Amino acid sequence: MKKYIIGLGDSWTQGEGGYPKEIVEAWGGRTQWRGKPGQPESDYCLRIHELENSWVNQLCKYHFPDYTSINLGVKGIGNEAAVKQLYFVDNYDLTNCEGIIILLLSGADRKSLLNGKLGNNKEPDHYSSNFFHHRKWSNLGLYYSALMDTFSDPALARSDLINLLVLQDIAKARNMKLIVANAFYNGQESYPEWINQHTGPLYDKFDWSCYLHNNTEYISFVQELVRLDSYCRPDNDKLDLERWREYDSFYNPNNLKTHSEYLTNDEGTHPTIKGYRVIADEMAKFIREKNYI
Repeated sequence: MKKYIIGLGDSWTQGEGGYPKEIVEAWGGRTQWRGKPGQPESDYCLRIHELENSWVNQLCKYHFPDYTSINLGVKGIGNEAAVKQLYFVDNYDLTNCEGIIILLLSGADRKSLLNGKLGNNKEPDHYSSNFFHHRKWSNLGLYYSALMDTFSDPALARSDLINLLVLQDIAKARNMKLIVANAFYNGQESYPEWINQHTGPLYDKFDWSCYLHNNTEYISFVQELVRLDSYCRPDNDKLDLERWREYDSFYNPNNLKTHSEYLTNDEGTHPTIKGYRVIADEMAKFIREKNYI
């Protein structure tokens, strides 16, 4: 029976930012292309580095080598699209396997729909039959901005919980364990508390024992990586833990000096190879505590 660890999520799962030193130096210290002037329109050639250094691959490589990693992360997608990525897998037999599905949550406000590039295989995803384009989803946030209720906290929380319940059912049907964690959630309350405020009895239908941050002092991985980088220092002596939510203001794509040990200076901020290793190590710790493997 095959053993898999499947990673679901956005760029923090795909592995954006996890580039070796020579790649970063070749860009003059930058870690993101995204079609900037004078640069190629597509950064697909970087996926080999992203997949190799992602937390999904490092989790198997350094902790559970008997398991095969399947990285279904796609830059920019929301949580509903991340869960639906499971339906594109046909290069692996998920009907006769065991293992773990791990969802590293993206922003709840990301709404994604399948785009017109679905059948363009110039940039294949490598986990389907190669008919499908890697960037299958378009973020519709700009088009939905007028529909304010769609982005209200109650609507976003209920949508996220439905996604979690669907994923929970898929994991049970596949006889696989489930883990859920947050990439860059920065709410004032914990993610489960935020969900609970808006979802009523639906909340109890999800088994929150699989939520990694029940066991951590931080509420999302970006908080922990900012702490490790010690960027939230108003002076040279004291670490101001409350300032971590301002990470976008001091990891600055216009200031190459903010490229740091655990997080990059690109737009949106992403883990470095070392940052992804932290996430992998924390995932492994939780897996062992839960006796999932």
